[in-house]
Amino acid sequence: MKFISLAIIIASVGFCTPKCDETAPSDVYTFPDNMEELIPYENQEKFTLVHNSGTEILFEVQRNSTVETISCDHCCDYFTYESEDLRVFSDYPFYDIQFNINAEEEENYSYGITIGREYFSLNERIQTVDSVRIKDQYFHDVFKMKSDSYREEYEIEIDSLYFNYSIGILKIVQVNGDTYEIQ
Repeated sequence: MKFISLAIIIASVGFCTPKCDETAPSDVYTFPDNMEELIPYENQEKFTLVHNSGTEILFEVQRNSTVETISCDHCCDYFTYESEDLRVFSDYPFYDIQFNINAEEEENYSYGITIGREYFSLNERIQTVDSVRIKDQYFHDVFKMKSDSYREEYEIEIDSLYFNYSIGILKIVQVNGDTYEIQ
C-alpha cells in the first residue's frame, strides 16, 4: 500500500506544472523600420508573368499582416511577433505562390517564398545579388535563388527564382526549361 501511495505522490508531482505568471513581460519581435521596402506587393495588386511560349498569366496578391502571441505552457515563455503573409493567386493552372515573413530577435526576420512544393529562403547573408536582363530591360539587386527543398519523395520542379525587393518576382525557371518572366 505504501508503494502505491508513494507512486501516486510522485506521479502527481511529476505531472504538475507550475503556474505561469501571465503578467510577466513577453519577448516582442518586430520588423525593422524599413520592412515596407522589402515587400514589393500591395493587397489586391495584380501582375503578369509571361511563359516562354507567350502565354500571359495574371496574378493577384492577397496580403495579410498579423501580430501573434505564442506561449509555451510548460516553460512559461510568451512571445509576440509580427508576421506578413502574402498569397498570390491565378485563374491559370499554375503553382500557388506564398510569401512568409516573420520577425525574429534583434530586428532580424525570416523571409521565404514558396512556389508549389519548392521553398526559397531569402537570406541576404547567403544569397548572391546581381543584375539580370529580361526582355531588353536590366534589373539590379536581383537575388537568384535555388530551391531549399530537400524532399526525396518528389523531384524538384522549379530550378530557380529571380527576385528583387522593388519589383518582386522577375523570373521563374523550371527544371524542364520553361520560364515565366515579368511582363
